[in-house]
Amino acid sequence: MSLRVALISSVIAAVLGTMIALSLSRYRFNGSGAVNLFLVLPLTSPEVVLGSSLATLFLSRGVDFGYTTVIIAHVMFQISFVAVTVRARIRGFDWTLEQAAMDLGASPQRAFWRITFPLILPGILAAWLLSFALSIDDFIITFFNAGSLVTFPLQIFGASRVAIPPQINVLASMLLFLSIALMVGALLIESRRQRMIASGALKRKK
Repeated sequence: MSLRVALISSVIAAVLGTMIALSLSRYRFNGSGAVNLFLVLPLTSPEVVLGSSLATLFLSRGVDFGYTTVIIAHVMFQISFVAVTVRARIRGFDWTLEQAAMDLGASPQRAFWRITFPLILPGILAAWLLSFALSIDDFIITFFNAGSLVTFPLQIFGASRVAIPPQINVLASMLLFLSIALMVGALLIESRRQRMIASGALKRKK
């Protein structure tokens, strides 16, 4: 269940967070300051504040706690991490590359998918890996919004009240190795992105 929640919520957060990061980086519009503020709040606020606030919202709307509320709660705090990470990756991006492609006859959509997207994809993947790791490890926000749903962190918490069975130790070891693999993957993606940037800079100099 934890893997399913982490996968779905991280994919949704990666899409929405990337769209927000691109909008804030490319355009200036009224309310951009408020959007930036809302992005920073989940990063600086304790998880218990976000978790309890979302739980109060769901209760006031009569929403049943469970699978859907956990995914919504995870997406809410993951979006900030994705948007900030992707925005940092594209801060120095040369947007004139898109304009040059359009000058050569490409449509705006084709210029984005053929020029911009491949260059920012490593940053998006790194942000997705980060959000996936945060989701699969989260306890506090999940605790407030899970209802009868049991994720791996909640299962460990419940089992630790009596005695931790050997199966939990095995699953914990698997989770540790998965986290390490995600970290290594993120580092490899970032290294590839840096090589692409360096290669592009050398080509422009030539």
